[in-house]
Amino acid sequence: MTRKKLLIFTLIQWAVFTLLKIIFFNYLFLSNYGAQEILFWLLVMAFYAALVRRFGVITFLEAFFVMAFWTLLDLFLDLIVTSAFTGLRIFSLIEFWAGFFFMNLSIFLTHKKFHIHRRHELHAKEHGGHGHGNHHTDSKHSGNHGHKKH
Repeated sequence: MTRKKLLIFTLIQWAVFTLLKIIFFNYLFLSNYGAQEILFWLLVMAFYAALVRRFGVITFLEAFFVMAFWTLLDLFLDLIVTSAFTGLRIFSLIEFWAGFFFMNLSIFLTHKKFHIHRRHELHAKEHGGHGHGNHHTDSKHSGNHGHKKH
């Protein structure tokens, strides 16, 4: 993860997350507020999953840094920017805090899944695509040739 990518993705995530919060917490566009909350959380998770995948393979330390950095920065900017549109009441809503929970959950799960998948690919590439089996215990290499010992 480069500083340039982190800066660009930070600006993108802040703008999108702020717009989502302003739209979802200021307007009731679905007839059911509970369905609107669930839609908000699903959009947050999908957006952050897509964004974190663009980082490529990052370490757990980098993932935790991104989670902490984005959470603290977003909270600070919510106090300055988002609250100007929604009022300070937004900080008393559990749906608001759940948005941060789902943001961080999505970052962690997407990073972990992508990281593990890429590590397996790199491992297979380094070892010529061979499996992890012990070739000396296979029946064709054991001298047994599939016959039972008597």
